[in-house]
Parts: sequence; C-alpha cells; structure tokens
Amino acid sequence: MKLPAALLACTAFAFSAGDPQGFNYWKSTDLKAYAKTLAPKLDAKKSANQRVGEDGSHYFLMVHREGTGDSELHETQADVFIVQSGEGTLVYGGQIADGKTTAPNEIRGSGITGGMEKPLMPGDVADIPAKLPHWVKVAPGKQITYLVVKVTQ
Repeated sequence: MKLPAALLACTAFAFSAGDPQGFNYWKSTDLKAYAKTLAPKLDAKKSANQRVGEDGSHYFLMVHREGTGDSELHETQADVFIVQSGEGTLVYGGQIADGKTTAPNEIRGSGITGGMEKPLMPGDVADIPAKLPHWVKVAPGKQITYLVVKVTQ
C-alpha cells in the first residue's frame, strides 16, 4: 500500500515548530506527551484534541480519548491515525447510526451499524479514505492517544 505524503512527512517523529518552509517534524516522546496535556481538557464525551501543525492540503491533530466518541464521515478529507499510546477499537465501513451533518462535509452519529472492527495499539497506523464511516471505541477504564493526519482529497 502506498502511504500518503503527509504520513511519510511525520514518520520521523521529532518536533520542529515555526519552520518557514512548512516542515513538520515530531519526536515520539513529544507526541506521547500529549496524553498528559490533553487529559485535563476532556469534554463531555471524554475526548480532547489539539491541532499541532498544518500545511496546505493537510493538517495534524493530536487526539486523546478516555471514552467512546461519535462516529464520523468526512466527505472531502481522509484521516491517517498513528497510535501513540493506549488502546481502542476502530470500527469502519457500514452505516453511521443517527447521522447528522455537523459542519460542511462532516457527518457525525451515535455509532456504526454493519462495520468491521480492528484493534488499535501503539505504533498502529490506519489510513481512512474520505467518505468511509469510522468510529473509535474506548473500553471503560482505558484511554488512547493518536496523531491524525487530515488530508483534503
């Protein structure tokens, strides 16, 4: 499988902020530290995120979850997840349950019916194309932190 250029740009994992050429580079330890900085900012669904870089057709978002969030479908963006810590289950495909448009080209729902499940563990990478329903489930007492590369297609 050919990996998106945005994913290849972040596989080195060391952070270099403010580069005038738009270069983004993170260290693994810096990415893993986001779990500690995002945990105190959890919303009602036990999720917090922070944009950590962007460059034209893509941007980078750190996500920390301590609970199951909404299912999602992005009409124009692919997501590439790179798991940093914790564990969860990615449900993909099928149909979004109770889907509602929440922003232009964005649909959220309460879950997915008829999807496939894959476990998510540190080091795992999931490449989710635009228009594919997906949902991250987190078991009670567990947490997961992952980098998302959001690529406009």
